[in-house]
Amino acid sequence: RQVQRGLPVTMLVRFFRQCGRDWQIDPKIREMVDFKQVNLLEPYTNLGQFDVIFCRNVLIYFDGTTKTDVLNRMARALAPDGYLFLGGAETVLGLSSEFERNDSRGLYYKKRQTLVPSSGTKQEAAAG
Repeated sequence: RQVQRGLPVTMLVRFFRQCGRDWQIDPKIREMVDFKQVNLLEPYTNLGQFDVIFCRNVLIYFDGTTKTDVLNRMARALAPDGYLFLGGAETVLGLSSEFERNDSRGLYYKKRQTLVPSSGTKQEAAAG
């Protein structure tokens, strides 16, 4: 039911399937994504590069030093044009210079561009 909030009906029926009162992402889309759950306090360099990281409402439980460490490690794990989604009460401001804020269509952070070219990556998502 929350999927309907802010999502146009045309996109809802195109990318989701209704299952009773709930909605599920279309299986064809789900097959294109690897979902991983990780412990942000443990090394995750062996997971490869991510196009998108969803880490919503997790950083609020960490102190400033831990937040900075986690954010900078996430930046290293993101593809050069990768995106980071945080919870509404979370920010990278004052914690990491690796991201630039974008709120044109909802708040998210984009990895700052570097001079190193990217190799192709598989679309991935991580949940914290």
